[in-house]
This record gives sequence, structure tokens and C-alpha cells, in this order.
Amino acid sequence: MKKLPVLIVLAVLAAAGYFFISETGEDNAIAKTIQNAQVEVIESQEVEQAASTQAVTIVEAEVVEAHQEQTFIAGKDYVVIDKPVATDTGDKVEVRELFWYYCPHCYNLEPWIYAMEETLTDQAEFVRQPSVLGEGWISGAFFFYVLKDLEEFDRLHTPLFDAIHKHKIKFNSQEEFVNWLGDNGVDIEKANMVYSSFSVGSNVRKAIADTPKYQSRGVPTLVVNGKYWVDATHAGSIERIFEVVDYLIEKELH
Repeated sequence: MKKLPVLIVLAVLAAAGYFFISETGEDNAIAKTIQNAQVEVIESQEVEQAASTQAVTIVEAEVVEAHQEQTFIAGKDYVVIDKPVATDTGDKVEVRELFWYYCPHCYNLEPWIYAMEETLTDQAEFVRQPSVLGEGWISGAFFFYVLKDLEEFDRLHTPLFDAIHKHKIKFNSQEEFVNWLGDNGVDIEKANMVYSSFSVGSNVRKAIADTPKYQSRGVPTLVVNGKYWVDATHAGSIERIFEVVDYLIEKELH
């Protein structure tokens, strides 16, 4: 009779032990599952964070690169004119080319000038001005304003450049130039009258007076809004001249 309680106690203890072992195993499995899930979440978060950081880095690099491409330094890439020169284009940003018909670099720049004109923003306007950096440059200014007054500039500007640089015509006198105009369909008598006119003479004198205001020592030079000028020496190349011009136009617009 005394052994019965002992057997009962042993049975209860055995059952309790089994239950404890079973529950512990399940708890361990659940804990392991939760731990694995937490690891996966952490790993996923780390991957997302790394991807996000990489994306931010790429964007920042692109912004820096774009900023570098669009930033030019005064005194290095272009020159700031001490006293701004009045412009002729009203509310539009003026892009003025200072050139000389006898300058080979001006001649070589012509295709680039035409390309710039085609792509220039509506908020800017391109004009040309003959530069007069010495007495020998005056004839080139006469040629320019004669073509303008005859309303033949658009037709004969490039052929005149070709005549000087490709065909090696010197144009040492008014007569030679007027005869060339005659060979190109212009009335010689009218051309002589225009060449000697007050209008052309006045414009040439203005070009002589205005050239030093831009503080440029050579041609071709592009002046933006009468405030800055750039040439190949400062820009570093012909292509870069127009990048600097675009930058300066944006600078003036904003």
C-alpha cells in the first residue's frame, strides 16, 4: 500500500519531465525561427541601406560632375571687363564677336559661329563687330560696314572671307574691294558711294573708339553682355569657347 503513492509520484514526474522537454524543444525551435527571421530582416535592411547609400553617392557624384562642367573661373577661363560696355540688344543677352577679316583664326571660327547662332537661346542675340586694334585693321571695318549698308552682308560675308584666305586676295585699296563687289553682282557706282558715305565712315570711327573698351588684345573674341569676354587662349580650345559663352549667358539670365 505504501508503494502506490511512490509509483504515482514517479509517473507524474515522468509526465512532467516529458512535457518540459517537449515544451523546451518547441520553444527552442520557435526561438531559432525568430532568430533566423531577425537575421534575414537585418541582412535585408543592410542591403537596402547599402543600395541607398550607393544611389546617393552616384547622384552626388553626378551633381558634382555637372557642377564642374558648368563652372568656369573668372581670370582663368574668361575675362571680366573693368567697365561694362553698353549693349545693342535690349533685354536680350548680347553675344558679340570681335573679329577681323584678315584673321585666319576668325576665318576658321566661322563654322562654329554659325552653329552657335542656330542653337542660341531666344533670350540672347548674336552681333558682330569688326575689331580695330591698329591702323592696318581699318580696311576690314570698312568692308564690314559697306556690306551692311549695301544689305549684302548675309550673301557676301563668307565669300569675302574666302577671297582673303582661300584665294589670297589682298584688297589693298577701295578700288580692289569695289571691283570684287562688282564681280559679285553689286553695282560698282553704288558700292563706291556707300564706301565713301558718312554712314560707313561714322561706323568705322565708332568701331575704332569702341574696340579698346572691351580690353581684348586679339581676335576672335566673344563678348557676353558687354561684361565678359572669352577667347581660345583663356578657354583652352575652340570648343570650350562656346561652353564658356553658354555658361556666361546663363550667369546673366540668372
